Amino acid sequence: MKRGATASFAVGAIASFAVGAFALGAFGCTFLVDFEDHPPDPCADGGCVDATIDVAPDVAPDVADAAVEADAPPNPCATLEAGAICEYAGGCTCNTCQNGTCSGTKKCPDGYNWDPKNALARCCGGLAVVTNTNANCGVCGVVCKTAGVTTPQDCKLLDGHYLCVGCSANSECWSQCCSSSPTPSHCAASDCNTGNCPNGICPAPSKCVMGTGNAPNYCSY
Repeated sequence: MKRGATASFAVGAIASFAVGAFALGAFGCTFLVDFEDHPPDPCADGGCVDATIDVAPDVAPDVADAAVEADAPPNPCATLEAGAICEYAGGCTCNTCQNGTCSGTKKCPDGYNWDPKNALARCCGGLAVVTNTNANCGVCGVVCKTAGVTTPQDCKLLDGHYLCVGCSANSECWSQCCSSSPTPSHCAASDCNTGNCPNGICPAPSKCVMGTGNAPNYCSY
């Protein structure tokens, strides 16, 4: 009878252990599922930082000032003399250097090329003109006479330069030289006796240019 009782006790103990283990396993499964559904809050200790807050770094004043100076345009009057043209202001008005800055305003000088794309675009007497007219033929101040002369003159191209064409006598020309070579007759920037450029014959600041070969003398900037 003792051996049978011992066997029964063992069987009972094993059965009790199996039931307990099953219950523990079931409880353990429930606990793990609950952990996955409700993970711990990582910000509970105040360790999170709000990424939406834009914190701008401090910029030293001298660094900011240097950036502003780098963007500023260079001062042309740093290398130009007082009174020099430092900026074209439009028409025949320009700005000049005064007290180290480009602040003065005056009319552009005669001969100033107000349109770099056109060599004939010049300032004459403070006006923006094109030097292919009887009033300013080739350069400012060369006037082709259209009245009081035997034949009215006209400002025309001759060998690539605008000259007063159609003169009949030296006295009718602004230069006092009516040249017949090359033809047609024209008022040349010449001494008709020597064919050379006399000093000061062309209206300043233009200068006399000697023609090569049979080409006429002319005034140019």
